[in-house]
Amino acid sequence: MAKRTSVNDIKDIEDLDNLGEIVKDKRKHKRTSDKKERRNRHYVKLLIKQQVTHKEDEDSFL
Repeated sequence: MAKRTSVNDIKDIEDLDNLGEIVKDKRKHKRTSDKKERRNRHYVKLLIKQQVTHKEDEDSFL
């Protein structure tokens, strides 16, 4: 079974271009299409939000 997608999978802002490859659904064979897409969308939003928040935090220290 694949690992759950983590916010630590995104190392740099450029990684957001490859979210389709980064986001993994460890239950892809057990989920129906709609539920799988909704769950993956959740992870994509989470990763984008985390990266933007993290980037803003770094900028505030400069």
